Amino acid sequence: MKQIIKLSWYYLETRYTKVLRFFHIIKDESIIPKGPYCYEYDEERNKEYPLASGYWIKLCKYYRSTPKTRGMACTYLGFYGNDCCLYDQCKICGVNEDVDFEYVIKTIDI
Repeated sequence: MKQIIKLSWYYLETRYTKVLRFFHIIKDESIIPKGPYCYEYDEERNKEYPLASGYWIKLCKYYRSTPKTRGMACTYLGFYGNDCCLYDQCKICGVNEDVDFEYVIKTIDI
């Protein structure tokens, strides 16, 4: 029952976004993480807990998902449904997708 309520809420959020976009009201783009994913590395939390297994990340404020039903939504675009990109937390909005290729080349040992 909890999952149905969550998915219904996500659906309503996406429909509300569609109405806003119809009237040319666009949500704030500055809170969307930089890079190709709907998350970014949480440096402060990883410094605070350095021995924790794995890494802490900050999700995009507009990304919604339920692990049990795999229902996904992007409330920035107003998208609701299953998408292979959103399943991997890749961006479908295309905002702040700038990739620093020099940093990528430095981190890869070739």
